[in-house]
Parts: sequence; structure tokens; C-alpha cells
Amino acid sequence: LGVHCGVGEEGRLRDRQEKRRSPVEGPGVAMDYGDVHRAAIQVFLVKKHMTEDETKKQLRELFSAFKLQQPPPFTTKELSAFFNVINEEIGHGGINHAEIKRLNIEGIPERIWGLAQVHLEEEQDAEAKEAALKELKSRWLNPSQMELFKLVVESIVKAGGCRGGMLDINNAVNMGRFSIKNKRRSVEDDEEAPVPSVKDLKAEEAMHTLERLVELDWLRFENVDQAEARGTHNNKRVTLGIRSILDLRKYIETRYDNLGCVWTNGGDFKWLASDDDAGQDAGKENEGSTGKRASSSRDEGGGHDTEDDEEEEGNGAGEARGSKRQQREGPTRRSTE
Repeated sequence: LGVHCGVGEEGRLRDRQEKRRSPVEGPGVAMDYGDVHRAAIQVFLVKKHMTEDETKKQLRELFSAFKLQQPPPFTTKELSAFFNVINEEIGHGGINHAEIKRLNIEGIPERIWGLAQVHLEEEQDAEAKEAALKELKSRWLNPSQMELFKLVVESIVKAGGCRGGMLDINNAVNMGRFSIKNKRRSVEDDEEAPVPSVKDLKAEEAMHTLERLVELDWLRFENVDQAEARGTHNNKRVTLGIRSILDLRKYIETRYDNLGCVWTNGGDFKWLASDDDAGQDAGKENEGSTGKRASSSRDEGGGHDTEDDEEEEGNGAGEARGSKRQQREGPTRRSTE
């Protein structure tokens, strides 16, 4: 990407700027695609993603280094315009490699700007369409580790797979035991069943793989409170990392049905409330209202509870008398028969 963006050579992109003018809205004059844009791409190639404040800081330094007269983009609208100039060159309208996108991710307080690799439409296989997955598979993960990553992602994003996108760390580690999963799921019944040739991962290997994926920002570890842990052996959870949210949207949306998460065109990513969560909330409300009604009934008229108790006692006594009578009559029926 660095070569295609004209870093270290003129490149075909530098020629296109004579044909296209893309203004940056805000203070200063309109900007063509130039050295400051190429330098910004290099920053994102190294960092992959940054918070909005960090992005502004990096652009200030670049504008100062290139001694540009106009001030750097500051507002979200100005940042979007600046990166649109870049995306026209390196995205679908240009060399079809990547785009710089804005994301608001649930659970992460600051807005994120990140370099997302584009969806390769010419590829036939769903996994091959994702340039990011191809890079991950070729550079970092062996087939067993890649299979573990795919299974963890599936459990995180599918509705009912886990609560709020948080997968128990022990469950994630145990997914490396592919031989057991192959016995439970066949390729005919489930296309996500691991291929038989993939070797099992020991617990230590699986944990090391997850930690490596966290380092690379494909996954993220979170600690939940004791109430959320619900009696499990630990409160450590695994969820999607920023790289996965940036790069795997198409892969996830086209491969899995009934997702527990959603991306919006406006740049938001959030988790959907699960049925369990909705049921628990409703249950808590019902318990609260029932408790209030019972308390109110006792406070306003204690005689009502007493009558109910007497009726229950009467029913109980009647049942006891009926049982004794049945015991006495039982032998008589048998002898008659």
C-alpha cells in the first residue's frame, strides 16, 4: 500500500491528482491529494486505528511538518472530508485496497478512526473475500489457530452465543478441542463445523492464540463484575477487537444469520439485547410488582391472608382424611375383585 500511495516514488496516484480536486471543508483552502495524505496513510498503516483525539494530534504534527498554510482538520466533518480524499485514492474508487473509517463502538467511550481493508468482490470464497483474514492467516496464524479464531468470532456475534458479545474465557479456550466439536456437528448439518484435518489445540496453545489475537486487536479481553459472572470460575470475557469490527463486517454479516450485533452506515457498532436479558429484566419488574402487591395486601387487610391459610388448612385436612379412607377401602376392593 505504501508504494501505491506514492511514498518513495511518484506513482500513478500522484498523476490522478491533476484530474481530481477534493476539497477539505473548514478553515483554509481546498486540498488536493498530496504528501500530507500519503503521510497520514503511513501513520494508519503502523497504528491501524486511533481515537479521534489521537488522530487530530497526528494530523497537527503532519501539517506542521509539511509547513502547510491551512490549519489541520479539527471537527468530525472536516476529518471526514480529509479522509474522503484518501479513500478516493486507496479505496473502491482507487486502488481498491483500504479505507479510513470512523467508528462509534459500544463499550469504547471514544470515537475511533481506523484503516479497514476492503472487501475483495472478485474472490469466490467468503473467507478469501476478506483481505484482512487472508493477511491474518498467512502472517500470524496456523490452520488450527485460524479455526479457533473463527469459532470464537462465531460464538461472540451470533445471537444466543453469549451475553452482550462477552464470551467466557474458559469456553473460548475449550473451543480449541476441535475433535469433540466434530463429533457433535457434521459438515452436512452445519457449514461451520471444523474440518477434520485441523488438529486440536492444547489449553495453553489456545490461550496463547487468544492472547496473540488480543495483542493484534482482533479480540479484546474484558473483566465483568461478580453479578455478571454468575458463579463462573472467573470474570474474564472475550469480545471482538477493533480490527475485527473494522475489517470483518462483510464476512460476519454474509456468513452468519441471527446476529447479536449490528453495524450502521453512520459508523456505529453495538450489541443487541438478548432474549435472556429481556426476560430477566421483565422478570425483575414482575417480581418487584408482585412483591409490592403482596406487601400492600398484608398491610391493608391481614384477615384475607388468614382466610386463605384456613382454606389451605381445610383442603389439607380433607386430603389427609381422603387418603386414610382410601387406605381402609383398598383391601376391600382387592378382596371383592
